[in-house]
Amino acid sequence: MTRNEFILVNDRPCRFKLKSGKEVFGVIWENSTVGTSSYFFATLSERFDARNKANFGMAIDLDDIVGAELINSSMVG
Repeated sequence: MTRNEFILVNDRPCRFKLKSGKEVFGVIWENSTVGTSSYFFATLSERFDARNKANFGMAIDLDDIVGAELINSSMVG
């Protein structure tokens, strides 16, 4: 997945298809610091229950995502 494709699904509930063939449901969001960006994945319940906690989510590489479908929407990527 490119960063431009990611922007369309940033922090929105989706079904993600990974290079491994696995499909996961959740959200991916960007955490930016000066000069670098990191991306994190969490299930919907983890993301919305933990919004005020600093340490949650699993680091993910956008290159590992081959497609994303917004829930109740069409395929992106």
